Amino acid sequence: MTELPPSSGSFLHISITKLAVGSRLFVILLQLVANQLLPDHEAGVFVAPRDKTAPERPLDGLVRFTLGGLDRWDAQYFLHVAEHGYTYENTLAFFPLFPFILKIVSSALSSYEVVTFVSYRELSLLLAVLLNVVCFVGAAKALYRLSKHVLGSQKKAEIAVLLFCFNPASIFFTAPYTESLYAWLSFAVMYQCMEEVTSLFLTIPLSLSILCRSNGMFNIGFVLYFAVRRIVAQYNFHNVICICSRLFSMLIIVLFHYGIAQVYIYYLFCFVQKFNFPDHVREYAAEHGLLMAGNKSDESSPWCANLLPLSYSYVQSHYWNVGFLRYYELKQLPNFLLALPAVYLTLTSCYRYLCEHWDYAARLGLFRLNKKHHKLMRPYDRFALVFVVHALVLTVFSLLLVHVQVTTRLLCAASPVLYWCAAEYFTGERTFIKRQVIRKLSKQVKDGEENSCTHVLNHIELSDLLDFRWMNGQQQAILVYFFGYTVLGTILFSNFYPWT
Repeated sequence: MTELPPSSGSFLHISITKLAVGSRLFVILLQLVANQLLPDHEAGVFVAPRDKTAPERPLDGLVRFTLGGLDRWDAQYFLHVAEHGYTYENTLAFFPLFPFILKIVSSALSSYEVVTFVSYRELSLLLAVLLNVVCFVGAAKALYRLSKHVLGSQKKAEIAVLLFCFNPASIFFTAPYTESLYAWLSFAVMYQCMEEVTSLFLTIPLSLSILCRSNGMFNIGFVLYFAVRRIVAQYNFHNVICICSRLFSMLIIVLFHYGIAQVYIYYLFCFVQKFNFPDHVREYAAEHGLLMAGNKSDESSPWCANLLPLSYSYVQSHYWNVGFLRYYELKQLPNFLLALPAVYLTLTSCYRYLCEHWDYAARLGLFRLNKKHHKLMRPYDRFALVFVVHALVLTVFSLLLVHVQVTTRLLCAASPVLYWCAAEYFTGERTFIKRQVIRKLSKQVKDGEENSCTHVLNHIELSDLLDFRWMNGQQQAILVYFFGYTVLGTILFSNFYPWT
């Protein structure tokens, strides 16, 4: 059999960068149209206070017209923190990295008199969207490198990235949320762990991911797992000492950065002091009964008295009613249905992997089975265990402890398993592939081509794999789910309707 050269790393002749940017432009255009055609829903949620006496800048109207549909839900919190800092205790639920970057860039541009043309809030919104587009491109490229390494197939990696660019939580990767930034950092951590887990450069994306989202702590598990895997593979006393000392140094650096953020939060809310907040920020707190920084009393902020005074769990419980099984109410049934496709795909993928490779999983992927069995395992079978466990833990954690509709965007931003699972439906050993091969080979034989029996994945182009007419029901359902949620989610989100 003669094997054709693999595909060139582009998607239907579109590069990763163009595909990622194009998908973001599609979301931006769709939210613009939806925001203009449909009325906003009165959601009764936090809307960041604005100074009504501030003059209107020349470009404010254009920014609001173009990007106003992205300034919804939690985006209000991020933009408020970027402009005023952690003024209210409920804003502590949003980690500092993303708004901190916006603050630095906005302040830098202010020194060049950019604010004479656009107000600070609109400038922050514009920068947030641009930052997310850049981060989304970085996340797509990082996912491609990781997928190619783990899956051992360029075609599967391409399809995984294609699905990522139109993932079910796509609107949150464009709006001022942390999804794009966190996905880039997390995929970079995962790839670096596989390449060189003891590199001190790994502390950069790892530290930043923890400062970006609370579930960034789970990324430490990848470092620990691949460090242990390397110790087992290269066991000798000298290697163990070197790896453990390097690992200890990395964890100290990471926890130090996280500790700085927690000390700063403790300083803001656990002492009585006077901060010079604008009048409209203070008035909003008085109107809505919000606790402001520096207003510590005996009854407020009970987390300050804890042995380890961390605010996050208290804020989530007190302000968002997050806790074990608290979301299990009949009125939340629509939100469970929204999350069902992502939960089903992830759990079935994890279940299938663990059933097929239980002996390998029972050894934690650290110790080889017999040589014959190990030789038969695909790259995915050998490398995917830690990713499967990570996705499984995230899914169960979301179902039991957080607002269940968040599960979709949590999995889309934190785990590649959802994309790998979906990509498998388009490239696995299924009737669809055989049908495509028969169609291709029949055409080649008819045209008189020689060596028509070639390797399946290298033979079939992505245009064939993604031809809706030739797909089976499962493949069509996956594409409808991914693209449908992209469209529907963008329309609903941009008009303040509830979404994932």
